[in-house]
Amino acid sequence: MPLKIAFGTDHSAAEIRNSVKFYLKNSGYQVEDFGFSGKESCDYPDYAKKVAEAVAGKKSDKGILICGTGIGMSIAANKINGIIAAVCWDESSAKLAAKHNCANVLCLGARTASADEICHRIKIFLETPFEIRHLKRIEKIKRLEQ
Repeated sequence: MPLKIAFGTDHSAAEIRNSVKFYLKNSGYQVEDFGFSGKESCDYPDYAKKVAEAVAGKKSDKGILICGTGIGMSIAANKINGIIAAVCWDESSAKLAAKHNCANVLCLGARTASADEICHRIKIFLETPFEIRHLKRIEKIKRLEQ
């Protein structure tokens, strides 16, 4: 069964959102699109909340959020219990977010990377397994939510 990806964007990603969504679908992922499809300004916390709740509620396996830098989306998504959202600026951070931090939401910046770079980071993030040796740290993070 393909991974189900909750996908959300704000107005900053208007130019790349369709190509990223196309990439995800063509890579065999099931995509639920919570993103903003207009061009006028919108509020990124609204979309971060929808994606984060889908992941935290186990309706989606992973989440992908794109705003101008990824920072705002990650701050908002991390407010939802059960979410570990990571802003990834390069391939290495995308790999380590999955491998060491067990991130379940990847946050990216449409103003800081091209669509191709974003898709490559998504590929790395989704294909990198979590290393169980880091579980103790993740459990400590989860206890911070209580």
